[in-house]
Amino acid sequence: MLKINQIAMHYHIARQSPASQFIQVQLTLDCRAGETIHLQLAAWRPGRYELANYAQKIRSFKVHHKELPLKWQKKSKDLWYFSAQETGTYQVTYEYYCNQMDAGGCWLDDIQLYLNFSNFIFDVKERSNEAISLSIALPENYQVATALPNKGHGRWEASGYQHLMDSPLLAAVELQHFDYQVAGHQFHLWFHGEIHFDIAQLIKDFKAFTKKQIEAFGALPAEHYHFIFQLLPYKHYHGVEHAYSTVITYGPASALAQKSELDELVGVSSHELYHFWNVCRIRPKELIPYDLSNEVYLDTGLVLEGVTTYMGDHFLLESGYFSLEDYLKILQKQIQKEVDHQGWENQNILESSFDLWLDGYKPGIPDKKVNIYNRGALIALCLDLMLKSGESSLSQVMKKMWESFGSTGQGYVLDDFYSMLCQSTENSQPIKAFWEDYVLGKGELILPLTKLLANIGVRLTFHDEGDTILHAYGIRKDENGKVLQVHPEADAYSKVMINDLLSYDSGMSKSDKADALEIVLERQGRKLETIIYKGNKSLYPKVKLEILQK
Repeated sequence: MLKINQIAMHYHIARQSPASQFIQVQLTLDCRAGETIHLQLAAWRPGRYELANYAQKIRSFKVHHKELPLKWQKKSKDLWYFSAQETGTYQVTYEYYCNQMDAGGCWLDDIQLYLNFSNFIFDVKERSNEAISLSIALPENYQVATALPNKGHGRWEASGYQHLMDSPLLAAVELQHFDYQVAGHQFHLWFHGEIHFDIAQLIKDFKAFTKKQIEAFGALPAEHYHFIFQLLPYKHYHGVEHAYSTVITYGPASALAQKSELDELVGVSSHELYHFWNVCRIRPKELIPYDLSNEVYLDTGLVLEGVTTYMGDHFLLESGYFSLEDYLKILQKQIQKEVDHQGWENQNILESSFDLWLDGYKPGIPDKKVNIYNRGALIALCLDLMLKSGESSLSQVMKKMWESFGSTGQGYVLDDFYSMLCQSTENSQPIKAFWEDYVLGKGELILPLTKLLANIGVRLTFHDEGDTILHAYGIRKDENGKVLQVHPEADAYSKVMINDLLSYDSGMSKSDKADALEIVLERQGRKLETIIYKGNKSLYPKVKLEILQK
C-alpha cells in the first residue's frame, strides 16, 4: 500500500496550462475494503458568511483504483462519495478553475499560483482530523508564502482538514519577503507586486501596532505569523483572516505612495491581525469547529466584525501610527456612512448579522439593514467610551473574552459578551440601557455618539455643502443625474424612483411656493414632470468632527 510520508491522505497539485487557469488536483487515499468515502467541498469559507458554492468551479471529477475507473455518485451539489471495493490506494482527480483574485479566492497565471485551500480541497468526512500531506509541482525559482509547515521543496503538511483549509499559499517568482520580531514571535511580510512605499517605515509601523495588540491580550500562541500581500495594478481592497496568516489584496499598488492610501493598507492589516484573537480563536459556539457545508447563522456580527473594525483602528491610534486628527478623519467617514443610510430603522445589528447569508455583502434593497462592520464599529466605540468612564475598557473586556473563550476553545454566545461588558464596570446601568436601545433595538446611534464624543472633547456637528437637491430635497444623484438614493423622510420619496434620470430642475417651481421645486424625470423612456417640496430639516447632512479647545 502506498504511503506518503506515512500519511494516508495526500494532495498533489499541478499546473499543466497556467493560461487556462485550471489546476490539476489529485487526492490519494488509503482505504479499507467496503469503506465508503464522503468528499464534502466547502459551500463557504471562514471570514465571509456567504454561500460561494465552490463546486461550480470543479470539472473532470474521477475516482481510480489500480489505474481503473471507479463508480462514484453525488448526494448534493457539493458532496461526492464512493465505496472502496478492496483495501488499497485510491485516487480522486479533478480540475479547479483559479480565476478569482481577491483575499479569499484562487488565482493562476504565468507568474504565480495563489491558493485558498478552502475553495477546493475536500473534507473527507470519515477522516476530518487525519493529517494531510501536500505537494505542488512548482518551478525551482518560485518562492512560497504560507503558514503551513514545510517538508521540503514543494511539500507541506497539515494536521487535518481544518488546518489545511485555513492556510492559504502564494507561490511566485517575484515574491519579496521581510520580517520583524515582537516579544519572541516572528512576523513575516510577503509582497507580490510593486512596492511604492518605504518598507523600513512600514515594518516600524507594523511592529508598533503588533506590540500593542499582543500586550492587550497578554499572549499570542504562535511562533510565526504571515502577512501575505497581493499588490495589484488596479483598484482593489480585501483582507481575510486565518489562524496563522492573513491575505490582503490591495490596489492600485502605485497609489500606496500616498499616505492616505497607505493608511488603508495599514488599517486592514491591523484589522486582520486583531482577528488572530477575535474570530480565529475567540469564536461563537456555532463556529467551533467550522462547518463549511451549510449556512451557520450568527447573531454575533457586532463582536466578530464590529469590535474588530473598531479595535483595528484604535490600536493604530494607540501605537502612534494615527494622530488624533488622523483617527477622527476615519471616524468621521464611519459616522457619515451611518448618517447616509436609514437601515437602522428597519433592522438592528443582530438581525443584520443573521441575514449575512442573505444579503450581507451587497447593497441590497434600500435601507433594509445595517452594516455590521460600520455600525458595529460605532457601537463598539460607544461601549468603549462608556467603559472608560468607569475605569475599564473594551480592550479589557476582549482580554477576558480571550481568557474565557479564546484560549480555552470553548466558544461563546452573545450573552457572554454582554455579561462581560456589564461585569467590567461598577455602574452597568448605562451599558444595559445602551444595549437595549442600540443593539437589541433600532435607535438612532447619532444621539449617544454625540454625547459620548463630547465627553472626551470631540464635537460632532452636521452641515450642508451647497447641494440643495441632496440636503433640502433628499435626492442623491450621480454626475449624470441618475438617482441613486431618496431619503425616506423626503417628499420626493413618493415621487422619485431610484434610477430615474433627473434631467432638469428649474429652481423655484411655477407654483410660486418658495419651498417647492419643479423637476423633470426620465423613467423607463418616459418623461415626467412633478413638484417636490422641502422637508423641515437637512437630509443626508455632512458630518464634521473637531477637537474642542481646552
